[in-house]
Amino acid sequence: MKLEKQTEAIIIEEGTTQENIKMSLDLDSAQILMQMLSKNLYSDDIGSTIRECASNALDSHRRAGVSMPIIVSLKNSSTGVLEFTVEDFGTGLDDHDVENIISKYGKSTKRESDIEIGAMGLGFKSPLAYSSSFYFVCRKNGIERKYMMYEGEDTNSIDLLDTQETMEGNGVKIIVPVKYGDLYLFHKKIKEQLCYFEDVYFDVPGDSSIQNGFVIARHKDFQFSELSTDNNMHLCLDNVYYPLDFDKLGIARINLPIGLRFSLSDGIYPTPNREALRYTKEAKEIILNKLKTVADYFVTKYNSTVSSGTDLAGAINYYETKYRFIEFNNGSKKDISTMIRFSSIQLQKPKLDGIVLSDFSVLHKNTKNFWLGEYKGKFEIRGGRMINLDKSYSYSFYPDQVANGYTKVYQYSNKLTQLKKII
Repeated sequence: MKLEKQTEAIIIEEGTTQENIKMSLDLDSAQILMQMLSKNLYSDDIGSTIRECASNALDSHRRAGVSMPIIVSLKNSSTGVLEFTVEDFGTGLDDHDVENIISKYGKSTKRESDIEIGAMGLGFKSPLAYSSSFYFVCRKNGIERKYMMYEGEDTNSIDLLDTQETMEGNGVKIIVPVKYGDLYLFHKKIKEQLCYFEDVYFDVPGDSSIQNGFVIARHKDFQFSELSTDNNMHLCLDNVYYPLDFDKLGIARINLPIGLRFSLSDGIYPTPNREALRYTKEAKEIILNKLKTVADYFVTKYNSTVSSGTDLAGAINYYETKYRFIEFNNGSKKDISTMIRFSSIQLQKPKLDGIVLSDFSVLHKNTKNFWLGEYKGKFEIRGGRMINLDKSYSYSFYPDQVANGYTKVYQYSNKLTQLKKII
């Protein structure tokens, strides 16, 4: 990901600068900095481990032009240890790569790329935020090497454990030991962090909600995933999930489980730990403009479903509820009512044939309780029995319940015979 310098404050200077001191890193504090950048950088250690490992794997596939999926697994190993693993089949790593790139904090090969997610040189070390050690197996040019990265007494280290020849193609496999008490959280975070990653094969037994073949409905400006656990609008930066901070955007919460889509070159940047977004003035403007575009799309789609003519039930339902539903590509229906205020397009109201001198909304509001007032209930079916209603009993028919079939009403002009009562 290309990183651009962003100005977030105006500096007002007064007087003449007598001396300029350039800031730098204190190499004697390298160990403290490394601990901050691995152990203390992430507030969500499990979610960040999953996101960073999967993002690095997908970046490797993009760089290598590989179309096959990465493999994300959470299960017991052959030795009975619960492990979270991510395996890719991309460019791979050799001993030179491990020594000169992986071992360096801040070293990245992705800063000039518009198609790769990383850029900080920190993601590969993210499992240290969860575990004090983890393994990674690297295959490149016919040689497979197994390493362990761990926290040492003085500095974080990488040990080479094994080297052997292999007939397998290039790739990397990250292996993180998991505490059994964290199994539920790993299941939850896998769904949260990887819900928009289509090039992933899941090997996660024990959770029926994490299945391959789930639907991701994509539009150029937004997307919806059946795997997502966020019921509010969120954001996808190159398919990486981020919750929206509605307070920083200055808007009320939007209860619609879709992700606004942004590419790596749209001017939206994550924080260094990539757990959240940077809400600069420019970023907020970009997000709000996208929100207006998506709101216009949804209102236009909803308007195309608003009926005119003889659909009394549709007209009644429109005014009986504040909810406005549209159907997504996978057949699910979502309420867009919390988005309407952002649209520049007027919401269309239903019209009924024959109503010329008045507005149906006025009739519905002021007279709906009298529409069926001339009818009186004589009998009611309760528990499969026909109950004779007392003459003094005031029984009301609600137009919306009748129109939608919630209340079944039968009209007879003559006296109800015993046979009809039985039927």
